[in-house]
Amino acid sequence: MVTLYWILKYITFPGSLLKSFLEHLFCRIYKIPVEYGEYMQRNELCGHVEHSLAPKKGSFALCFGPHILMLLCGLVTLFPASIGLFYLGVLTPANVILLYIGTCFLFNCFPLYEDALNMWDHLFGEHSTAKGASRVFLSIPAVILRAGAWLEQYGISFLTTLVFAYFLAFIVARFL
Repeated sequence: MVTLYWILKYITFPGSLLKSFLEHLFCRIYKIPVEYGEYMQRNELCGHVEHSLAPKKGSFALCFGPHILMLLCGLVTLFPASIGLFYLGVLTPANVILLYIGTCFLFNCFPLYEDALNMWDHLFGEHSTAKGASRVFLSIPAVILRAGAWLEQYGISFLTTLVFAYFLAFIVARFL
């Protein structure tokens, strides 16, 4: 399974590199020690930065910050390509390139599973010091991040990203 994971990470290298850079940036912002700064490795850390487990506040920020930036970049690049290719049926090189880059960003938007478990433990664990309001407010993003991280470690999020790329145009067109 690890082999499939890093092959998909190498195929989607623009997203893997940006995700690694954003993780490294958030590690620097929250003063989390980075143990190994290699972005593209042939193991389960491909597309991620090896770092120490984040402390309380940093655990959610390390998972959510790069995720939301990657999600926004992915949606911004994927939306015009999805409309052009799948809704209007216009095949241009620009649409194909934007579809590839948007898919790369969306596939790589979830955190490493260990980071998601660390965040979950800091929010809902036995020794959690999180207040009730923050638990309620952060529960939905925490569930999404943990589920997405689990899907990504097995490469399933690549398939869900492709399905989402196809249906994005039809979903948006329904509301307009």
